[in-house]
Amino acid sequence: MASNSSASGPSSTPTAPAEKPSALPVNILPSPVARIYSIVHPALLLALCATRFEALVENPTKELLSTLPWLALIQISYAVICLPPAGSTPSTESSASSPAEGKTSPRLPSGPSGARHGKASKRKQHTNSWACIWSRLLPATLSLSLTFLMATPVLALLLVLFGAPLTTHNAETVLCAAHMAVLSATALIYAHGTDRGVWNEVWGIARPADAVWGGALGAGLGAWFGAIPIPLDWDRPWQAFPITILVGAYIGYALGSLLSRTPLLYGKRVQFTAEELGNKEKKTN
Repeated sequence: MASNSSASGPSSTPTAPAEKPSALPVNILPSPVARIYSIVHPALLLALCATRFEALVENPTKELLSTLPWLALIQISYAVICLPPAGSTPSTESSASSPAEGKTSPRLPSGPSGARHGKASKRKQHTNSWACIWSRLLPATLSLSLTFLMATPVLALLLVLFGAPLTTHNAETVLCAAHMAVLSATALIYAHGTDRGVWNEVWGIARPADAVWGGALGAGLGAWFGAIPIPLDWDRPWQAFPITILVGAYIGYALGSLLSRTPLLYGKRVQFTAEELGNKEKKTN
């Protein structure tokens, strides 16, 4: 009699390794300060671009260099105030920023002992708030350092590949790349670290929409459309490289970071990646 091998032991068919799930969209921290600053932040960037536009047209190199520290400060402030750092969980961030909803602190007894307990509690909360700020400042500083060291050379190379002058305007190219890198990469590195899966999605334009990815994608698209006026024969001083590219990146970042938080776009993905096209072809065959 033939024995049933499937009943006597486990199947020998190899199972495919489980794929690592994609990182979830980044949410703005729930504190009121974070909510307010996340709206003010794009306005600050547009105000910086608008107020320094005339100086940028007169002397692009000098103006790009002088405004770069202000841009870095605005982006670090945004990351520290509004975003959870890489490796944190929503529960720990919400508990660190504010007490849990629906729970009230125990009522302290009146008298000298109650006053001492109240002062100790306030001192402990003050210490925890400073520890929370420091825990965000350190990864923000590291993110900015990686942005200058890694993202700026990559974007400078991309600018050259897409038509920036190779033998002239080198300072303008590098400084424009630095501005675009601080705009797009600082928050990405702060929120996701060096997660390979996330960065594969970034380069494949496959991240789910959120304020961080929307701002980065908007900066890239804005710079792309900003390059359109450069070759046009209008003889305007603001058409010089890289003025329109930089202005487009600022406007695109502001629009992308705001629009990607709306219910219409939040969590959605761009639908033209190779993986999704392959899945569609399998379903149709």
